[in-house]
Amino acid sequence: MSRSEGHVALLQRVADTQLRPDGWATAGPGVDARAAARLVRLGLARMAAAEDQAELAARTGRPVPWAVQLTADGWDALLYAHVRAAPTTVEAPEPGLQMVALRRSNLDVLKRFVALSGRLHRGPARGLETAVDTARFHAASNRWIMHVDGDQMRSIARAFFLERIGGSAAPANRFARVYGVTHPEARSDDPA
Repeated sequence: MSRSEGHVALLQRVADTQLRPDGWATAGPGVDARAAARLVRLGLARMAAAEDQAELAARTGRPVPWAVQLTADGWDALLYAHVRAAPTTVEAPEPGLQMVALRRSNLDVLKRFVALSGRLHRGPARGLETAVDTARFHAASNRWIMHVDGDQMRSIARAFFLERIGGSAAPANRFARVYGVTHPEARSDDPA
């Protein structure tokens, strides 16, 4: 479990123990003073003052050595984490189109490529500029989603080939590995 996942899990346990936004969380399953102190240091919770502890002790009929309450940032962080983790749907491509999921840096390569379309000897395939402009971010996969046809796939491979020559080979390698499209296309008489 990553540190941020641990914070979210702890936030959820405090929220479950606190029950109401104006309530207080005290010792409970997975909630102790040391763990709660981490949230306090991050500004996601606040410790109860002595008078709040006395009031809680009077209501519960037992001593309350500590109590925490989520701050507005704590509630917002919990809400944000739940929304971020919620699955989002990606619409199916139209017939004849293939879905392509790219990292932001790879989408930037394509943006450079389509920006040069009037100056390149072999510019982008028809419709690639529109596909790049309408790419949608898919948070769950942290990728930009495009729907392209076969000519556009080959054009993307060419853009990544140009990037390989002038910069990084990573986009071309990943595209070839994931989608099986390279530029120049491997010929059957090429030794493997």
